[in-house]
Amino acid sequence: MATPMHRLIARRQAEANKQHVRCQKCLEFGHWTYECTGKRKYLHRPSRTAELKKALKEKENRLLLLQQRSFSPPHVYQHRRNCRKKDEEKKV
Repeated sequence: MATPMHRLIARRQAEANKQHVRCQKCLEFGHWTYECTGKRKYLHRPSRTAELKKALKEKENRLLLLQQRSFSPPHVYQHRRNCRKKDEEKKV
């Protein structure tokens, strides 16, 4: 059986926990949504389509950067061929 003292302690703990609670209606801390007396705030968020397009564009940009980094100019390829030929000649 809960005594008045237990109820008082439980109420104080609930009040202390409220300080870390954010209202889903007005987006402020310190009270629950059902206790809110404020107006609902408009929070602009990009649409899901916009988020997906942005992620796709970032992925394409990363792939392009990787391709540019891995691409070597033609003179590098020629240098590699020359080195291989020299190595083969040394072996023979």
